[in-house]
Amino acid sequence: MTAKAALALALLEGRVLNVKNCFNEIGLTNIAREIPRLIEKPFGVQVSRTPKSGKSRFNQDVTWVDYRLNSSEYNAEGIVKMKEYVKSLLPAYPKTDKEATILKQQSLFLNL
Repeated sequence: MTAKAALALALLEGRVLNVKNCFNEIGLTNIAREIPRLIEKPFGVQVSRTPKSGKSRFNQDVTWVDYRLNSSEYNAEGIVKMKEYVKSLLPAYPKTDKEATILKQQSLFLNL
């Protein structure tokens, strides 16, 4: 699976992504650049951005943005395109039991 497909699947699942969890889970280091380039323009959807702020463990002010794909009428056509794209990249035959479990869960979610 490509990083684009992993990002699309994470957004389709309704997960809220930010710089830290996107890097840890998907491997993309600059989500602010990748969301418009990989998701919004090709699929014609709009990802919502929620600015957040807080304090670091060293008591310094920090800010970040949470990204989420809203399931709205505007995004409906793009969501269908995203599901088709992710389906096209799923492996036909898993190599391990772990891959089989993941494939089964993704297949149920994507209504294969």
